[in-house]
Amino acid sequence: MKILAGGCRVYAAEDGQISILGNWTARTVISRNSGAQRITQTVGDYGPGISPAVVNPGAEEVLYVVRGEGKCRVNGFAYAVGAGAAIFIPPGAVYNIENSGAETMRVVGSCCPEDPRRHIVDGPPPAASGEAPRLLVHEELREDIRAGQDRLFRYLVYTDLGCKQITQFAGWIPPSKAPVHYHDYEEGIFILEGHGIVHTDGESCEFGAGSSIYFPIGVRHCVENPGTSTIKLLGAFYPSGSPGEAYESS
Repeated sequence: MKILAGGCRVYAAEDGQISILGNWTARTVISRNSGAQRITQTVGDYGPGISPAVVNPGAEEVLYVVRGEGKCRVNGFAYAVGAGAAIFIPPGAVYNIENSGAETMRVVGSCCPEDPRRHIVDGPPPAASGEAPRLLVHEELREDIRAGQDRLFRYLVYTDLGCKQITQFAGWIPPSKAPVHYHDYEEGIFILEGHGIVHTDGESCEFGAGSSIYFPIGVRHCVENPGTSTIKLLGAFYPSGSPGEAYESS
C-alpha cells in the first residue's frame, strides 16, 4: 500500500487482510484498519461449492461478479449471476455465494457503513417462495452516462434497487488525463482492466488490474491513463450520488 497526499491510498493486488472460510477466501483491502472512514472493499474468491452465509445487521453491501458463474442467495431467494452482475444486499439480509462453474469465482464487495456486527450464520435460510425482490442488475443493461468530455460510467447498484447509502458503478477511462478535482463522498475503486497513474497534490502512484484505490472525502486528485487501451474500473462511494459529480480545483 502507498499513502499519497490527502490520505489517498493505492493498494497492490496482493494487499489486504486474508481470511479463509470453507471455499471462500476473502481479502479485505479497504477498511478502517487500512485508513478508511466508513466504506469497505473486499475481494472474495470462491472455489466450487457453496460458501458460508453472512449477514451485516446494520449495513448495506453491494457485490460485483468479476469472473465465474453461480448463484447468490439472499434471504432464501436465488439469483443467477455471472461476470458483470451486480447485487444489492440490504441490511440484515443473509446471503451466500454458490460457485457452480469450473473456475474460481471472484466477487468484489463494498459495505457501508463498516459493520462491526458482521458475522457468519449457522446455515443459510431455507429456499423462499413467492416473487424475489429486485436486487440484481447487469452492467450490460445499464445506459452509458458521460462524465466530462471522454469518460463514461454506468450505474450498477443504485437507488432503483432500494440502495440508500452506497452508489456502485462501472467506469471507463480512455487514454487521457482528467483535471484535478475532488468529490464530496468517500470512494473505493477496484481496477478491472488496464493500468494508469493516480495523482494527488505533488505525489503520484501507478496502478494496474487488481489494484484498489481509496479516496477520502475532499482529497484533490486525478486519474491518468497514459496507455493505449481503456481502463475499466469498479467504484463504490458513500454517501450515494452521481459518479459524474466532481468539483474542479484551481
